[in-house]
Amino acid sequence: MNYLEDNLTKWRLIILKPAERYLKRLSSEHQARIIRALKLLQQDRNLVDIKSLQGRPEWRLRVGNYRILFVIDPENTIYTVTLIKPRGDVYK
Repeated sequence: MNYLEDNLTKWRLIILKPAERYLKRLSSEHQARIIRALKLLQQDRNLVDIKSLQGRPEWRLRVGNYRILFVIDPENTIYTVTLIKPRGDVYK
């Protein structure tokens, strides 16, 4: 589990191991784009393209051809990233 913390935001971001492992396998360019999007999510979720998934507790963050699934814990102000995958594989 990895924490991405930003002193300017009140939201913490937790990246679970499977998502972290997948992120590390990507090119540095894709890693940077995804991390930049996650930091924007921490600052203000209106700055990024997110959507609640029907029938599931997760939300979806779109970054190019990648989808990041995460859960929102408003009581503890935490976003938990559960999965990072290419668009075609993430919902299987």
